[in-house]
Amino acid sequence: MTLSVEPSSRQSPQIVTIVHRLNGIKALALLRRNDEKVAEVDDSMLTTPYVVTIITAGLALGDGENVVARLPQAEAEVESFLLPAQTSGFYSAAPNQLLTPRAAQEAAAASAAGTTAPRAFASPESSGFVVVESNGKKYVARYVGLDGGSGLSLLKIPGLKTTLSKDALEEQLAVGQTVRIFAPDRIGYVSAQPSKIALRVSEIEAKITAIARTSTGKITNLTIRAQNLSAATVGGIALNEMGEAVGIVETSNTGTARLIPAAAARRAAERVLARQTNVPRPWLGVRGEVVSAMPLEKFYSMGWTEPEAAALKSKKEGILLTSVAPGTPAALAKLRPGDVITRVNNFEIKNAEDFSFVLNEAGSGATVNFTVYRGKGVPATTVYTPAIPPVVQTMPTPMPMPPQNFTFDFKPFDVNVKLGEALNTARAMRLAEEYSRPNVGLPTLNPFPLVARGIETAQLSPKAATHLGANSGVLVLYVDADSLAARAGLKVFDVIETIEGKPVGRTPFYYALPKGDLQQLKLGVVRDAQRIVITIARKYEPQK
Repeated sequence: MTLSVEPSSRQSPQIVTIVHRLNGIKALALLRRNDEKVAEVDDSMLTTPYVVTIITAGLALGDGENVVARLPQAEAEVESFLLPAQTSGFYSAAPNQLLTPRAAQEAAAASAAGTTAPRAFASPESSGFVVVESNGKKYVARYVGLDGGSGLSLLKIPGLKTTLSKDALEEQLAVGQTVRIFAPDRIGYVSAQPSKIALRVSEIEAKITAIARTSTGKITNLTIRAQNLSAATVGGIALNEMGEAVGIVETSNTGTARLIPAAAARRAAERVLARQTNVPRPWLGVRGEVVSAMPLEKFYSMGWTEPEAAALKSKKEGILLTSVAPGTPAALAKLRPGDVITRVNNFEIKNAEDFSFVLNEAGSGATVNFTVYRGKGVPATTVYTPAIPPVVQTMPTPMPMPPQNFTFDFKPFDVNVKLGEALNTARAMRLAEEYSRPNVGLPTLNPFPLVARGIETAQLSPKAATHLGANSGVLVLYVDADSLAARAGLKVFDVIETIEGKPVGRTPFYYALPKGDLQQLKLGVVRDAQRIVITIARKYEPQK
């Protein structure tokens, strides 16, 4: 519950240390999001202010009051944006802090009387987010939002006026250059006080070993190597030898790490600042592979003739769509599995980096223009086709050449697609694919009825249920933003007390569901100690 920080003489002033603390309920949501088993929520988890503390690095930007960081537990904060508007019964006005019912009553009484109740966070030591400068000074930070495209979070720290530096020029970054990674490193427990953990900001010298660029030269990511890199390095800040920002560690394992370029981090911060909340990724709803890397057999299986496939591969550009899920922006624009996208808004697509970059730059909700090639044998259907596993090749295949008498006479056509949005596009794609499976006779990935998918819950102990104003039930830890449940109004931290009028006891959510292919599901929900009814209706219809 206390935070002690010593100044650092080595840490660069634009790099700060971020201490992120999660209360019990957010820790549960985070565990469930990482596919951990959450058997039961007891009362102590509802009232414990801090059960998880994670320390990482951040890069100060802009006016010095904004800090961008790679927070591994960011989804717990993102889901807190889905909290009911009124949470006076159990949450204080300050983030991350749960109040006991008595404390909530005292706060409500103070508000009604026109007096100010003591705030839960009066100092940095008790805050959910603390930012520490290299001189040891601490500040309370406010979480602004997550940029889905980069996975970076933005914090706002009023009063922070740290020294800023410029970014390293992308055109001057090259393989073999030295970078310094600054990342928090735990050095053990303080022997005299076993409840305290000592940390320091370590400096790791690494070499750039690879740079991924779009065809226009923009850097999408950098790969570095060093002996002492590990998973703990994620979130570290990379500087060059002149102290200029190179990037933020996105992923790291033994000896190797990947960086998000500093320019991309700044663009992410600008997107979040513009919205002052989370920024979802552009959502298309397809799976695809780079044309130049695809074996000819894959083209044949998708309806392309041998001469067509050979001619297309000789162009060495484009993305072959291997799957288009129904109800997604791609499906609504009549794109099909087997289509090849070669340009987006007059931007030539030569690799996967090009495709991701141009969609992210366009932004969610934007309308983009695709230049599409479609083989003469590509099925004229928009029904979902699952992605075909890649063909395993034991010998390298030489670049095919079209027959000498073959004329590449089929022309591309333009398709305008309005992009959707999703913070986690991989999860949105899985959900869209699951929606389609009952309509094509394939086994479901998720045993829940269609109307109940996209909901994740944990059982409540009797005392915890009473604490939340319910007789019994399960606690909602996650609601997929694209699910039918979210559209019906179900929210994170709701208590599902009844299903179709029947009480939910100490049983997993799945076993409490009525059997059969449900058209709707009526839930009795307790929210902020008030009972409401939410009806989730099945609105999805198979495409004709």
